[in-house]
Amino acid sequence: MEIQQAKEKTRQREREFRLAFDTIPTLAWSALPDGRIEFFNKQWHDYTGLSPEEGFLEGWKSSIHPMDLERLVENWDAIRASGTSGEMEARVRGFEGEYRWFLIRAKPLYNDSGKIIRWYGTNTDIEDRKQAEALLAGEKRLLELIATGHSLPAILDTLCRLVEELAPGSLASILLLDPDTKRLRHGAAPSLPATYTNAIDGSLISPSAGSCGTAAYRRERVFVSDIATDPLWADYCALALAHDLRACWSTPILSSEGEVLGTFAIYAREAREITPKEVNITEQFTHLASIVVERKRAEDALKKGEAFLAEGQRISRTGSWSWTLSTGKVVWSEESYRIFGFRPDEVTPTLQLFVDRVHPKDLTFVQQILAEAIREGRDFSFEYRIVVPDGSTKHLQSVGRHIARESGEVDEYIGTTMDITDRKRAEEDLRRSEASLRKAQGELAHVTRTATLGELVASIAHEVSQPVAGILMNGNASLRWMAADSPNLNEAREAMLRVIRDGKRAGEVIGRIRNLVKKVESVKEQLDINEAIHEIVVLARNEMRKSRIVLQLNLGDDLPPVLGDRVQLQQVMMNLILNALEAMNMAEHEPRTLVIRTRNIEDNQVCVEVRDSGIGIAPSDAERIFDSFKTTKAGGLGMGLAISRSIIEGHGGRLRVVPQDGPGATFQFNLLSCGQESSA
Repeated sequence: MEIQQAKEKTRQREREFRLAFDTIPTLAWSALPDGRIEFFNKQWHDYTGLSPEEGFLEGWKSSIHPMDLERLVENWDAIRASGTSGEMEARVRGFEGEYRWFLIRAKPLYNDSGKIIRWYGTNTDIEDRKQAEALLAGEKRLLELIATGHSLPAILDTLCRLVEELAPGSLASILLLDPDTKRLRHGAAPSLPATYTNAIDGSLISPSAGSCGTAAYRRERVFVSDIATDPLWADYCALALAHDLRACWSTPILSSEGEVLGTFAIYAREAREITPKEVNITEQFTHLASIVVERKRAEDALKKGEAFLAEGQRISRTGSWSWTLSTGKVVWSEESYRIFGFRPDEVTPTLQLFVDRVHPKDLTFVQQILAEAIREGRDFSFEYRIVVPDGSTKHLQSVGRHIARESGEVDEYIGTTMDITDRKRAEEDLRRSEASLRKAQGELAHVTRTATLGELVASIAHEVSQPVAGILMNGNASLRWMAADSPNLNEAREAMLRVIRDGKRAGEVIGRIRNLVKKVESVKEQLDINEAIHEIVVLARNEMRKSRIVLQLNLGDDLPPVLGDRVQLQQVMMNLILNALEAMNMAEHEPRTLVIRTRNIEDNQVCVEVRDSGIGIAPSDAERIFDSFKTTKAGGLGMGLAISRSIIEGHGGRLRVVPQDGPGATFQFNLLSCGQESSA
């Protein structure tokens, strides 16, 4: 009876133990000393879907991933042989067919004599940890590929293979979006058929363009579980099915700024829903893909920018540099080495290296500029010469910008050095060319003045003939007064005074003509612009009378003297007056009025204005009329206004056409006063 009660208590304890074993919130098991499985708890059977009969003894092995089984058995044998606790890792299949990683721990139970009588163990789900470790290892591997300069296709190919390792049976694909064409280009797809990837390469994104094209367009995940029936795949269904592709889950790859960079996708060869594990992998590796693509593009852009900068420096012959005062460290760009006649691999740049290149005649000046800039903590810019090893001289311009510490003390300069040798030579050539141009312009201006005077021959002849006629008349009158029986000396004296007056008048006219015709160098002097205008008006007055033109002189009072060449400025006035006369002769309306006006304007300048009531100038021709050889006169040279503008520009002003109300045209130019000229 006591034995029966003891057995019943033992069975009761075993039932209680099994009940407790089944309620443990983990997969648990027990095994015999020889390693044969004796018991699995309810959680193990619920997870694997295996019945107690199926999992008993050796049946549990069917739940272990085939790639892990041999290693697991070896580890289990080693733990049993050691007689101590141990652990191992393996993938265990769930009842839905999905494998997850588990940490399997085993611990022996000893009797009083120290003999193992049973093994107890637990299986702990470590899938998330293993996936995190895989992701971390994958990210490290990808970053190593980036750091070692691997190409983007190679990096993306590695990323796809990592995904396929974590999600067996999946086919990973990465497409990159061309932002200009809105088309997806092949990035990587190591396990997809090349005929398929070639066919979809360059496909346009749209609201219905398969999983990837739609995901890129919508900027959201697109999970298609059956390509054969999903309308998003209508245009690509036949292509996918021909390559045995039945499901595709795509996620847009977004930059840190939210820009679509491409898509990451997983294909399956059977129609099914995406698993939670695959969702997690897709999200994690899409993020990694965005890092890889964005960083690689940034590096490529940086390299391209550096190449553009280097090429820009080479083309512009401008080198960059930095100089740290506290350490004396000098850094040159590649172009700086070239400018100073060194190779980057032969010297380390220093301040002394720079000083040794400076032309001896410029050395003191350069040292003084740098010393003052450092002492005053300011930027600098100066031109100087250097002597390179072949003995030739270069002209350089260095510009430095100071960088101060928090204390305000200047410790570093960054700047540029430009080779301006060609510019200096060009400036010298330009000076010689300008001298030749001025000479040629003077000769052309002389020809133009002579041609203009030819148009005024009749007017000039009239101006000269009047005093000459007066001289003859008064001379004859004087002779008559002297030859009379009673000579009238007073009348004779008055007649002779009129002769002198008319002779002086004729001489003045001839003098003005001589000044305009003679070929002399330009000489600027203080002059009264009103007086110069009066002298020109005298020469053209008779021509105005013949054309019935009314002249209005509105010459300002108290105008300051201007600094200019009298002959050149009178030539400008003569050209403008003759052009006005011709324009009014071509017009049919009356009256014909020529207005010449001078006045003071702002900044102590004198404005000269010539206004006519002629045929006017079309707005489209307002600037073209100043072009060389542009003429409206039959037989004209087309140089009058072009030379006139260059003369005024040589005096610091500009000749222009200004709008006016009513018919005609208005030409205007400004001249600096003597005081203004000297201050400028």
